[in-house]
Amino acid sequence: MSDMISKMQYQLGLRIYYIIGILIIGIMLIAISVANATPTSPFQFTIAIGRAAITTDVPEELARMRALEDALYLAALQGGANINGFSAVSTDTSVKDHFVVRPSSKILDYTILSEEKSDTKVEVKIRAAVGNLPQKKCNNSRPINITLYRPHTFIDMSVPAWIEIHHTKLFNAMLFNLESNPLVNTKNAMNVRLSPAKLRTIEEQYDYASLLSPQIRVKNGDYAIIPTLHLSTSDKTTLFETSRQVKIKLGLKVFSGGSYNFVGEYEKSALFENDRIALFQNLADLDKPSREELIEVMGALIKPLTSEMITILGCQVLNETLYLDSQRLTVQLGSNQGISPNMLAITSGKHTPWTVLRVVSVSANTAIVEPLDKARELRDLEGKTVEFMELN
Repeated sequence: MSDMISKMQYQLGLRIYYIIGILIIGIMLIAISVANATPTSPFQFTIAIGRAAITTDVPEELARMRALEDALYLAALQGGANINGFSAVSTDTSVKDHFVVRPSSKILDYTILSEEKSDTKVEVKIRAAVGNLPQKKCNNSRPINITLYRPHTFIDMSVPAWIEIHHTKLFNAMLFNLESNPLVNTKNAMNVRLSPAKLRTIEEQYDYASLLSPQIRVKNGDYAIIPTLHLSTSDKTTLFETSRQVKIKLGLKVFSGGSYNFVGEYEKSALFENDRIALFQNLADLDKPSREELIEVMGALIKPLTSEMITILGCQVLNETLYLDSQRLTVQLGSNQGISPNMLAITSGKHTPWTVLRVVSVSANTAIVEPLDKARELRDLEGKTVEFMELN
Protein backbone atom coordinates (compact mmCIF):
# COMPACT_ATOMS: atom_id res chain seq x y z
CA MET A 1 0.00 0.00 0.00
CA SER A 2 2.78 2.40 0.95
CA ASP A 3 4.53 1.68 -2.36
CA MET A 4 1.34 2.53 -4.27
CA ILE A 5 0.94 5.82 -2.37
CA SER A 6 4.57 6.72 -3.01
CA LYS A 7 4.10 6.01 -6.73
CA MET A 8 0.98 8.18 -6.87
CA GLN A 9 2.78 10.99 -5.05
CA TYR A 10 5.67 10.73 -7.51
CA GLN A 11 3.34 10.92 -10.54
CA LEU A 12 1.46 13.85 -9.00
CA GLY A 13 4.75 15.65 -8.43
CA LEU A 14 5.73 15.15 -12.06
CA ARG A 15 2.42 16.57 -13.21
CA ILE A 16 2.81 19.61 -10.95
CA TYR A 17 6.33 20.27 -12.26
CA TYR A 18 5.03 19.85 -15.83
CA ILE A 19 2.20 22.34 -15.23
CA ILE A 20 4.57 24.81 -13.56
CA GLY A 21 6.95 24.52 -16.50
CA ILE A 22 4.15 25.21 -18.98
CA LEU A 23 3.04 28.21 -16.92
CA ILE A 24 6.58 29.62 -16.80
CA ILE A 25 7.00 29.29 -20.57
CA GLY A 26 3.58 30.89 -21.12
CA ILE A 27 4.42 33.80 -18.82
CA MET A 28 7.71 34.38 -20.62
CA LEU A 29 6.03 34.33 -24.03
CA ILE A 30 3.29 36.71 -22.94
CA ALA A 31 5.79 39.05 -21.30
CA ILE A 32 7.87 39.45 -24.47
CA SER A 33 6.94 42.85 -25.92
CA VAL A 34 8.23 45.16 -28.58
CA ALA A 35 7.31 48.82 -28.24
CA ASN A 36 7.90 50.96 -31.31
CA ALA A 37 8.06 54.67 -30.53
CA THR A 38 8.01 55.60 -34.19
CA PRO A 39 7.08 52.88 -36.75
CA THR A 40 8.54 54.96 -39.56
CA SER A 41 11.12 57.54 -38.58
CA PRO A 42 10.62 60.76 -40.57
CA PHE A 43 13.56 62.77 -41.84
CA GLN A 44 14.56 65.51 -39.41
CA PHE A 45 17.48 67.50 -38.03
CA THR A 46 18.33 67.18 -34.35
CA ILE A 47 20.97 68.46 -31.92
CA ALA A 48 22.53 66.16 -29.32
CA ILE A 49 25.29 66.45 -26.72
CA GLY A 50 27.52 63.54 -25.79
CA ARG A 51 29.81 63.32 -22.78
CA ALA A 52 32.64 61.05 -21.69
CA ALA A 53 34.98 61.04 -18.68
CA ILE A 54 38.76 61.37 -18.90
CA THR A 55 40.52 58.93 -16.55
CA THR A 56 43.90 57.32 -16.21
CA ASP A 57 42.64 54.45 -18.39
CA VAL A 58 40.75 56.69 -20.84
CA PRO A 59 42.98 59.33 -22.48
CA GLU A 60 41.57 62.51 -23.97
CA GLU A 61 41.32 61.30 -27.59
CA LEU A 62 39.50 58.11 -26.58
CA ALA A 63 37.15 60.14 -24.39
CA ARG A 64 36.46 62.44 -27.35
CA MET A 65 35.49 59.47 -29.54
CA ARG A 66 33.26 58.08 -26.80
CA ALA A 67 31.58 61.48 -26.38
CA LEU A 68 30.96 61.59 -30.14
CA GLU A 69 29.49 58.07 -30.07
CA ASP A 70 27.28 59.08 -27.16
CA ALA A 71 26.04 62.15 -29.08
CA LEU A 72 25.31 60.07 -32.19
CA TYR A 73 23.40 57.51 -30.12
CA LEU A 74 21.30 60.21 -28.45
CA ALA A 75 20.62 61.86 -31.82
CA ALA A 76 19.44 58.56 -33.26
CA LEU A 77 17.16 58.04 -30.24
CA GLN A 78 15.56 61.41 -30.86
CA GLY A 79 14.48 60.07 -34.23
CA GLY A 80 12.67 57.17 -32.51
CA ALA A 81 13.47 54.07 -30.48
CA ASN A 82 12.62 50.38 -30.38
CA ILE A 83 12.20 48.99 -26.87
CA ASN A 84 12.52 45.23 -26.56
CA GLY A 85 11.55 43.74 -23.23
CA PHE A 86 10.96 40.37 -21.61
CA SER A 87 10.42 38.94 -18.17
CA ALA A 88 12.25 35.86 -16.90
CA VAL A 89 11.10 33.63 -14.03
CA SER A 90 13.97 31.96 -12.21
CA THR A 91 13.83 28.71 -10.22
CA ASP A 92 13.17 30.57 -6.97
CA THR A 93 10.04 32.10 -8.67
CA SER A 94 11.55 35.59 -8.69
CA VAL A 95 10.72 37.70 -11.78
CA LYS A 96 13.33 39.84 -13.53
CA ASP A 97 12.50 42.41 -16.24
CA HIS A 98 14.98 43.07 -19.02
CA PHE A 99 14.79 46.00 -21.47
CA VAL A 100 16.97 46.86 -24.46
CA VAL A 101 16.60 50.30 -26.08
CA ARG A 102 17.76 50.63 -29.67
CA PRO A 103 17.39 53.60 -32.05
CA SER A 104 14.78 53.02 -34.76
CA SER A 105 16.21 55.72 -37.04
CA LYS A 106 19.49 56.06 -38.88
CA ILE A 107 22.12 58.81 -38.78
CA LEU A 108 22.30 59.97 -42.38
CA ASP A 109 24.89 62.70 -41.85
CA TYR A 110 26.16 64.91 -39.06
CA THR A 111 28.45 67.80 -38.21
CA ILE A 112 30.23 68.70 -34.98
CA LEU A 113 29.01 72.07 -33.71
CA SER A 114 31.34 72.42 -30.73
CA GLU A 115 33.73 70.58 -28.43
CA GLU A 116 34.44 71.40 -24.81
CA LYS A 117 36.91 69.68 -22.55
CA SER A 118 38.11 69.95 -18.99
CA ASP A 119 40.52 67.96 -16.89
CA THR A 120 37.88 65.32 -16.21
CA LYS A 121 35.52 65.15 -19.20
CA VAL A 122 34.91 65.86 -22.88
CA GLU A 123 31.62 67.23 -24.24
CA VAL A 124 30.73 67.09 -27.96
CA LYS A 125 27.73 68.85 -29.50
CA ILE A 126 26.51 67.69 -32.93
CA ARG A 127 23.79 68.48 -35.45
CA ALA A 128 22.59 65.36 -37.23
CA ALA A 129 20.22 64.43 -40.03
CA VAL A 130 18.31 61.40 -38.75
CA GLY A 131 15.44 59.24 -39.90
CA ASN A 132 14.64 57.98 -43.36
CA LEU A 133 14.92 59.88 -46.59
CA PRO A 134 11.48 61.15 -47.66
CA GLN A 135 9.78 59.14 -50.35
CA LYS A 136 10.00 60.62 -53.80
CA LYS A 137 6.85 62.49 -54.68
CA CYS A 138 5.49 64.50 -57.55
CA ASN A 139 5.93 68.23 -57.20
CA ASN A 140 3.00 69.65 -59.16
CA SER A 141 4.13 73.20 -58.46
CA ARG A 142 7.65 72.89 -59.91
CA PRO A 143 8.10 74.85 -63.15
CA ILE A 144 8.70 72.79 -66.29
CA ASN A 145 10.72 74.41 -69.06
CA ILE A 146 10.38 72.86 -72.51
CA THR A 147 11.55 73.68 -76.02
CA LEU A 148 9.46 72.38 -78.94
CA TYR A 149 11.52 71.43 -81.99
CA ARG A 150 10.52 70.60 -85.55
CA PRO A 151 7.93 67.78 -85.60
CA HIS A 152 8.55 64.35 -87.07
CA THR A 153 5.70 63.30 -89.36
CA PHE A 154 4.81 60.21 -91.33
CA ILE A 155 1.74 60.43 -93.57
CA ASP A 156 0.54 57.52 -95.70
CA MET A 157 0.03 58.47 -99.33
CA SER A 158 -3.55 57.21 -99.20
CA VAL A 159 -4.51 59.64 -96.42
CA PRO A 160 -7.06 62.18 -97.73
CA ALA A 161 -5.53 65.46 -98.82
CA TRP A 162 -7.61 67.59 -96.46
CA ILE A 163 -6.22 65.68 -93.43
CA GLU A 164 -2.67 66.07 -94.70
CA ILE A 165 -3.17 69.81 -95.00
CA HIS A 166 -4.86 70.06 -91.60
CA HIS A 167 -2.18 68.22 -89.63
CA THR A 168 -0.02 71.35 -89.20
CA LYS A 169 -2.89 72.95 -87.27
CA LEU A 170 -2.63 70.09 -84.77
CA PHE A 171 0.90 71.14 -83.87
CA ASN A 172 -0.16 74.78 -83.53
CA ALA A 173 -3.00 73.70 -81.24
CA MET A 174 -0.52 71.64 -79.19
CA LEU A 175 1.78 74.67 -78.85
CA PHE A 176 -1.15 76.82 -77.73
CA ASN A 177 -2.22 74.19 -75.19
CA LEU A 178 1.27 74.07 -73.63
CA GLU A 179 1.67 77.85 -73.62
CA SER A 180 -1.64 78.24 -71.77
CA ASN A 181 -0.48 75.97 -68.91
CA PRO A 182 0.80 78.15 -66.01
CA LEU A 183 3.30 75.47 -64.88
CA VAL A 184 4.95 75.15 -68.29
CA ASN A 185 7.36 77.62 -69.85
CA THR A 186 7.32 76.85 -73.56
CA LYS A 187 9.86 77.99 -76.14
CA ASN A 188 8.88 77.67 -79.78
CA ALA A 189 11.69 76.27 -81.94
CA MET A 190 9.46 74.29 -84.30
CA ASN A 191 11.43 75.54 -87.32
CA VAL A 192 14.64 73.96 -85.96
CA ARG A 193 15.47 70.27 -86.25
CA LEU A 194 16.73 68.68 -83.02
CA SER A 195 19.89 66.61 -83.40
CA PRO A 196 20.80 65.18 -79.95
CA ALA A 197 23.98 63.48 -81.20
CA LYS A 198 25.23 66.69 -82.77
CA LEU A 199 24.48 68.83 -79.72
CA ARG A 200 26.32 66.35 -77.49
CA THR A 201 29.53 66.30 -79.49
CA ILE A 202 30.00 69.43 -81.63
CA GLU A 203 31.48 72.70 -80.41
CA GLU A 204 29.45 75.28 -82.33
CA GLN A 205 32.24 77.85 -82.62
CA TYR A 206 34.22 75.36 -84.71
CA ASP A 207 31.29 74.00 -86.76
CA TYR A 208 30.58 75.79 -90.07
CA ALA A 209 26.96 74.62 -90.31
CA SER A 210 26.27 75.76 -86.74
CA LEU A 211 27.72 79.20 -87.51
CA LEU A 212 25.37 79.57 -90.49
CA SER A 213 22.37 78.20 -88.59
CA PRO A 214 22.92 78.49 -84.81
CA GLN A 215 21.71 75.59 -82.70
CA ILE A 216 19.11 76.15 -80.02
CA ARG A 217 20.32 74.52 -76.84
CA VAL A 218 18.36 73.45 -73.77
CA LYS A 219 19.69 74.02 -70.23
CA ASN A 220 20.18 71.36 -67.58
CA GLY A 221 16.93 70.51 -65.82
CA ASP A 222 14.86 71.55 -68.85
CA TYR A 223 13.49 69.40 -71.68
CA ALA A 224 13.77 69.28 -75.46
CA ILE A 225 10.64 67.89 -77.15
CA ILE A 226 9.93 66.61 -80.64
CA PRO A 227 6.21 66.33 -81.53
CA THR A 228 5.43 63.31 -83.70
CA LEU A 229 2.51 62.47 -86.00
CA HIS A 230 1.76 59.19 -87.77
CA LEU A 231 -1.21 58.97 -90.19
CA SER A 232 -2.15 55.69 -91.88
CA THR A 233 -5.22 54.24 -93.57
CA SER A 234 -6.97 50.89 -93.65
CA ASP A 235 -10.19 49.40 -95.03
CA LYS A 236 -12.74 47.43 -93.06
CA THR A 237 -14.99 45.43 -95.36
CA THR A 238 -18.32 43.80 -94.51
CA LEU A 239 -20.96 42.14 -96.69
CA PHE A 240 -22.61 45.35 -97.94
CA GLU A 241 -20.07 48.12 -97.35
CA THR A 242 -16.43 49.10 -97.01
CA SER A 243 -15.36 51.51 -94.29
CA ARG A 244 -12.26 53.56 -95.09
CA GLN A 245 -10.56 54.37 -91.81
CA VAL A 246 -7.73 56.66 -90.77
CA LYS A 247 -5.52 55.99 -87.75
CA ILE A 248 -3.77 58.93 -86.13
CA LYS A 249 -0.97 58.63 -83.58
CA LEU A 250 0.07 61.87 -81.94
CA GLY A 251 3.15 61.80 -79.74
CA LEU A 252 5.85 63.71 -77.86
CA LYS A 253 9.49 62.58 -77.66
CA VAL A 254 11.25 64.06 -74.64
CA PHE A 255 15.01 64.59 -74.19
CA SER A 256 16.78 65.97 -71.13
CA GLY A 257 18.50 69.33 -71.43
CA GLY A 258 22.28 69.49 -71.37
CA SER A 259 22.91 65.81 -72.05
CA TYR A 260 20.07 65.36 -74.60
CA ASN A 261 19.52 61.83 -73.35
CA PHE A 262 16.19 60.27 -74.26
CA VAL A 263 13.72 60.55 -71.36
CA GLY A 264 10.57 58.98 -72.77
CA GLU A 265 7.85 59.08 -75.39
CA TYR A 266 4.16 59.75 -74.83
CA GLU A 267 1.55 58.86 -77.41
CA LYS A 268 -2.21 58.94 -77.95
CA SER A 269 -4.05 57.41 -80.90
CA ALA A 270 -7.50 57.35 -82.45
CA LEU A 271 -9.18 55.45 -85.28
CA PHE A 272 -11.99 57.11 -87.20
CA GLU A 273 -13.96 56.53 -90.35
CA ASN A 274 -13.25 59.01 -93.14
CA ASP A 275 -15.43 57.53 -95.90
CA ARG A 276 -17.83 54.71 -96.60
CA ILE A 277 -18.61 52.82 -99.80
CA ALA A 278 -21.84 50.84 -99.62
CA LEU A 279 -24.35 49.05 -101.78
CA PHE A 280 -26.88 51.71 -100.85
CA GLN A 281 -24.59 54.73 -100.98
CA ASN A 282 -27.26 57.34 -100.32
CA LEU A 283 -28.20 55.68 -97.05
CA ALA A 284 -24.54 55.30 -96.08
CA ASP A 285 -23.91 59.01 -96.65
CA LEU A 286 -26.65 60.00 -94.21
CA ASP A 287 -24.72 59.01 -91.05
CA LYS A 288 -21.20 59.62 -92.36
CA PRO A 289 -19.31 61.89 -89.92
CA SER A 290 -18.66 65.44 -91.05
CA ARG A 291 -15.20 66.87 -91.58
CA GLU A 292 -15.63 69.08 -88.50
CA GLU A 293 -16.40 66.02 -86.37
CA LEU A 294 -13.24 64.29 -87.60
CA ILE A 295 -11.15 67.37 -86.87
CA GLU A 296 -12.59 67.35 -83.36
CA VAL A 297 -11.61 63.69 -82.93
CA MET A 298 -8.01 64.47 -83.85
CA GLY A 299 -7.87 67.60 -81.69
CA ALA A 300 -9.22 65.71 -78.68
CA LEU A 301 -5.90 63.83 -78.44
CA ILE A 302 -3.90 66.95 -77.56
CA LYS A 303 -5.07 67.68 -74.01
CA PRO A 304 -4.68 64.14 -72.55
CA LEU A 305 -1.32 63.81 -74.31
CA THR A 306 0.16 67.02 -72.91
CA SER A 307 -1.40 66.42 -69.47
CA GLU A 308 0.23 63.00 -69.22
CA MET A 309 3.62 64.38 -70.20
CA ILE A 310 3.42 67.31 -67.76
CA THR A 311 2.37 65.04 -64.89
CA ILE A 312 5.23 62.60 -65.49
CA LEU A 313 7.85 65.32 -65.98
CA GLY A 314 6.68 66.92 -62.75
CA CYS A 315 7.60 63.65 -61.02
CA GLN A 316 11.12 63.57 -62.43
CA VAL A 317 13.85 63.82 -59.80
CA LEU A 318 15.99 66.93 -59.92
CA ASN A 319 19.62 65.81 -59.97
CA GLU A 320 22.80 67.39 -61.22
CA THR A 321 26.59 67.11 -61.04
CA LEU A 322 28.53 69.10 -58.43
CA TYR A 323 31.23 71.46 -59.67
CA LEU A 324 33.88 73.19 -57.57
CA ASP A 325 34.07 76.85 -58.59
CA SER A 326 36.18 79.27 -56.54
CA GLN A 327 35.97 76.99 -53.50
CA ARG A 328 32.18 76.80 -53.81
CA LEU A 329 30.12 73.81 -54.83
CA THR A 330 27.72 74.74 -57.63
CA VAL A 331 25.09 72.98 -59.72
CA GLN A 332 23.67 73.99 -63.09
CA LEU A 333 20.13 74.20 -61.74
CA GLY A 334 18.44 77.28 -60.37
CA SER A 335 15.16 78.99 -59.65
CA ASN A 336 14.00 78.40 -63.23
CA GLN A 337 14.07 74.67 -62.47
CA GLY A 338 12.40 74.95 -59.05
CA ILE A 339 15.49 75.20 -56.79
CA SER A 340 15.01 77.47 -53.78
CA PRO A 341 17.23 78.62 -50.87
CA ASN A 342 17.57 76.15 -47.96
CA MET A 343 16.45 73.27 -50.19
CA LEU A 344 18.25 70.04 -49.29
CA ALA A 345 20.19 67.75 -51.57
CA ILE A 346 21.85 64.39 -50.95
CA THR A 347 24.67 62.37 -52.43
CA SER A 348 26.50 59.23 -51.37
CA GLY A 349 28.65 59.70 -48.27
CA LYS A 350 32.19 58.69 -47.49
CA HIS A 351 32.01 58.29 -43.71
CA THR A 352 28.21 58.33 -43.41
CA PRO A 353 25.51 56.70 -45.57
CA TRP A 354 24.68 60.05 -47.17
CA THR A 355 26.14 63.50 -47.50
CA VAL A 356 23.47 66.13 -46.92
CA LEU A 357 23.86 69.51 -48.59
CA ARG A 358 21.89 72.75 -48.31
CA VAL A 359 21.23 75.35 -51.00
CA VAL A 360 22.94 78.57 -49.90
CA SER A 361 22.05 80.86 -52.81
CA VAL A 362 20.20 80.59 -56.10
CA SER A 363 20.26 82.38 -59.44
CA ALA A 364 18.15 81.72 -62.52
CA ASN A 365 20.06 78.62 -63.68
CA THR A 366 22.69 77.94 -61.01
CA ALA A 367 22.78 77.27 -57.28
CA ILE A 368 25.50 77.20 -54.62
CA VAL A 369 25.32 74.38 -52.07
CA GLU A 370 27.29 73.53 -48.97
CA PRO A 371 27.58 70.26 -47.01
CA LEU A 372 26.04 69.86 -43.58
CA ASP A 373 29.51 69.12 -42.26
CA LYS A 374 31.43 72.27 -43.20
CA ALA A 375 34.71 70.58 -42.27
CA ARG A 376 34.31 68.18 -45.19
CA GLU A 377 36.74 68.51 -48.07
CA LEU A 378 34.85 70.05 -51.00
CA ARG A 379 37.21 68.38 -53.49
CA ASP A 380 35.84 65.00 -52.36
CA LEU A 381 32.36 66.05 -53.50
CA GLU A 382 33.30 67.49 -56.88
CA GLY A 383 31.90 65.42 -59.75
CA LYS A 384 29.31 63.64 -57.61
CA THR A 385 25.65 63.62 -58.58
CA VAL A 386 23.29 65.23 -56.07
CA GLU A 387 19.56 64.67 -55.83
CA PHE A 388 17.38 67.48 -54.53
CA MET A 389 14.80 66.59 -51.91
CA GLU A 390 11.23 67.87 -52.09
CA LEU A 391 11.29 69.69 -48.77
CA ASN A 392 12.74 72.89 -47.39
